[in-house]
Order: sequence, then structure tokens, then C-alpha cells
Amino acid sequence: MNKYKMPLQGADEYLEHCYSIPKKIPVLPLEDEPFLNRWQESAGSNVLEFMKNSLGLPTPDFKWLKADSLSISFTQTAGGKLPVITTGCHEDFRAMEALVNGGSHPRELPLSVNAFTIQARAASIFHHRIILLNHAPYSNVPAEKLGLSSEEWLEHSYGLRLAHEGTHYETLRLLSGMKNHALDEICADAIGQIAAFGNFDADRQRLFFGLERGKNTCTGRLSFYCQKVDEKERCRIYTAVDKILDDVATEIQELLYNDTDPFFILMKLAARSIAERLKG
Repeated sequence: MNKYKMPLQGADEYLEHCYSIPKKIPVLPLEDEPFLNRWQESAGSNVLEFMKNSLGLPTPDFKWLKADSLSISFTQTAGGKLPVITTGCHEDFRAMEALVNGGSHPRELPLSVNAFTIQARAASIFHHRIILLNHAPYSNVPAEKLGLSSEEWLEHSYGLRLAHEGTHYETLRLLSGMKNHALDEICADAIGQIAAFGNFDADRQRLFFGLERGKNTCTGRLSFYCQKVDEKERCRIYTAVDKILDDVATEIQELLYNDTDPFFILMKLAARSIAERLKG
């Protein structure tokens, strides 16, 4: 085994992950991080020209990248404001992810993964935080499975992704962490579902994760967040997530009934590990 390769986690360790909630929540939203100033002039700009001329990013010749399908906007979160780069297809999404991370070759990503909150690794914008979104059906789920038209589903998908990625940034700045982990994805999808649909539905979440009720297999994006778990134990993660989703839906329904702010719903969800929920 490569001595530099990180050892894989066991399922038990993975399922124990949760966040410590501060006893005192600071005044929200938090102040914007200093890097945001460099993005303020981007409104209405050609995205690639802005990134090259204003941010100093070398722009490799991604021949398939459609510059006219790219846009920059901003979103306000409890953790502060963030720039949002939106792409028009999965190939452009992969290319932009490589660009802000200083790579010259896009990496392979599942079609179900179309959003990231990125800490840029490209030298000229190192430590900048960027939301990268692609216009596509959320989790690559067809519109008909949700009883929506294609246009309605694309609109819902955009709102869901934006709220989802903003939630990751909130855990990063307010809870000092942001992981590619099933719990983080449940939290972010919960806030995303509330933003897009007004509620959280467990079976809708199973669709987004690629789970089927009562089965220990995964055909969707949840598998992407279990790559650090020993392959033989990943089925335990899928089973555990499937089992707790109805509990999560009941809790969120009660919180929404009591007009709980989505930020405090996030705090409650992030404080309980999947393992704790399995115990009842």
C-alpha cells in the first residue's frame, strides 16, 4: 500500500460525525470575507476575461468551454456573501472546477454532482471561497419522478443547489467544518429542499441520494460522499442513511410548523450524528 495514502474509515467512525454547536450564536450574517472585494467588479463581465484580467488566473484552452453560458452572481448566507459561478453544462462545470483549483485537465465527476462550495487552490485566488453551480436537474433526477415539468424542475434545482451550497459555507464559518460526508449532505439538502419546495420529504431525498427504501445499495450521488469508507462497509452507510431519513423529515416538519428559521434547523440537524439517530 502507498505509505502516503490515507487509511480508509470504518463505517462506525464515519457515522459518528457531527458538529459542536456554539452556545452563543454571533450576530448574523457574519461579515463578508475580505476576498469578496475582488469579485465586486465582476457584475456584467465576461467570466473568463474577468478571471484572467482581474483575478490573474491563467485560462487554459478548454476548447469545449462555452464562455457565453457562464455567469457570476452573488448569494447572501448566514456566513456572509459568496460569489456564484453558474455554468450551462456538465463539461463546463468540470472545466471551471479545474480552473479555480489551478488544474489544466478537468477531473471526472458523476453526472449527479453539479455543485461545489470551493476553497480555490489556484495560486492567484488561493483561499477564495466560490460556489460553482451547473444548470441541470438536481442529482441527475428526471423531472417526471417529481411530477414536475422540465422547466419547473430546472428552476427548483437551481434554488435547491444554491441553498445547499450556502449551507455548506455556513457550517464552515459558524461550525468550523465542511465535509464531503453523508451528514453534511443531509443538512445541506434539507435546507435546499425547504428553499425549493417549502418542506423536506424523505422519499424525495432518497431519489437525490440514489437510495431505495429498505435496501443497502446506492445508485446515485451518496456513493460520492462515501469514498473514504472501506468499500466493504459502504452498504452500512447506505442502510443507515435510509433508516434515518423519515426521522429527519418528522423533525423538520415539527420545526417548520413552529416557524423555526432554516438556520436553526441546520444547527439542530448538524448537532446529531447519524449513529445517534439510529439509536432513536
